[in-house]
Amino acid sequence: MGRTVRAGLVRVALAAVGASAGGVLLALAAQTPDPAETPAYCRLETRGTQVELVRPAPGDPPIDDVNWFARPVPNPAGHWIVGFASHDENYLYDLTTGARIRIPDRSDAVATPDGRYITVPSHYTPDGTVNFYDLPALLAKLRAGEDASDVAPVFAHVDPDVADAYYQSVGVVSHDVQAETERTVYRMMFSGSNVEPAPGFRIVDYEFVTSGGVPTVTPTRAMRLCPQIVEDMATPFISKDGRYIAAHDNSRPDTPPSLKIFAITATDPASQATSCDERVDFRFAAGKADFSYDGTALTFHISKFNYLTPFVNGGLVSPTITDVVVVNLDVDAAGEIEGYTSLARVTTSTTEGVGSYFPAFLPDGKLFYISNTVPKNSDAPPRFHFTVVDPERERTFANFFADDRRRAVAETIGELWRRTCAPALEPFQPNEAPWVLMSLPADQCRALVEAHGDDSEPAKADLTAACGGAWSSE
Repeated sequence: MGRTVRAGLVRVALAAVGASAGGVLLALAAQTPDPAETPAYCRLETRGTQVELVRPAPGDPPIDDVNWFARPVPNPAGHWIVGFASHDENYLYDLTTGARIRIPDRSDAVATPDGRYITVPSHYTPDGTVNFYDLPALLAKLRAGEDASDVAPVFAHVDPDVADAYYQSVGVVSHDVQAETERTVYRMMFSGSNVEPAPGFRIVDYEFVTSGGVPTVTPTRAMRLCPQIVEDMATPFISKDGRYIAAHDNSRPDTPPSLKIFAITATDPASQATSCDERVDFRFAAGKADFSYDGTALTFHISKFNYLTPFVNGGLVSPTITDVVVVNLDVDAAGEIEGYTSLARVTTSTTEGVGSYFPAFLPDGKLFYISNTVPKNSDAPPRFHFTVVDPERERTFANFFADDRRRAVAETIGELWRRTCAPALEPFQPNEAPWVLMSLPADQCRALVEAHGDDSEPAKADLTAACGGAWSSE
């Protein structure tokens, strides 16, 4: 995926707009603007329209390493708490208060959506077991400021089919209470290399039956996840209700790579298989996705230069840039995902090797993401932050990637911005330039087009219409 967007390739894309639009790129300005007079349309960097909180705050101990992703932790206090790993050690981090403690194992600490357990996959546990820890006990340690790394699991799953599993997500499939007996079924999805053919994405349903405070746990056999999801780069994540999978699909050589949503329609532990139906094809590539707790939204990061940037350990390497996007899903009264209504770009980074990635929803609908402040391949001390934002404050757009003509117009605007404002950036690869349109306020987008677009019609009119909110979903 190391191809660059050359002028000839862009002209081919513009053919979908019409021959009269083909001259737009030929008139793009290539000079760097005077820093003292940088126009507003060149200053796009943002952490989000409404930033609620950033940790570490000034005076907090810094974070100089983040391993892989971070996950939200539901809690009775309603604090913004996350689980993350640093220097191969797991932590609970209360973003609301700044408190931080060690918890067991080395990475991938993921809470169940109901706030009952913290799970860790076998690749990161000392005995090679899939562990469930009592979350209220860990939260009590967090409130007391006590190390919790020696807390024992309430259940450890031993099975060759889940040995060396990693990168998991968890949904609650069902929950009911009868008399004094509580029954909950958790569905855990994870990857691993021990099941052939690799990568071995699979799910296990864990039935927890609690009577008298002591759970009895019965796991199903590990089941191969959706036959449509076949590559390790797919980076699937499961919804909070365990019914849907968001995954990157690059399995067909005749079809462009795309983020998709699949519904799990049937499970068969006896044959270790599942059946899935494709529900949504976004028609653009994206990294790890996370479903909101109410199932009405999806978030993920997009990447410049490094295609997906599916795995991040210790920061981004220049010239990669990542940013956060949110999609509003179309969900019917029964909770079935039927499509999507709009999408919004939350963050914009313009410094190579610096970005925002692995976003996830908090239980109250807010969003948090990881960001690195310096490139991993630089000599500066590494620093990381967790930022909480309100995604509902972002301007939303129709998905112009689903329309060839609109995508080509958005690509023109994006390339116009890069050549005008940031010619030193690595050239855009296919489908990267259109995202710039979602970073430009309408008035600044029009100013960019007026100052640097050509005067041919209807090319300039097409660009101005895109700027003016014609594609906005609001």
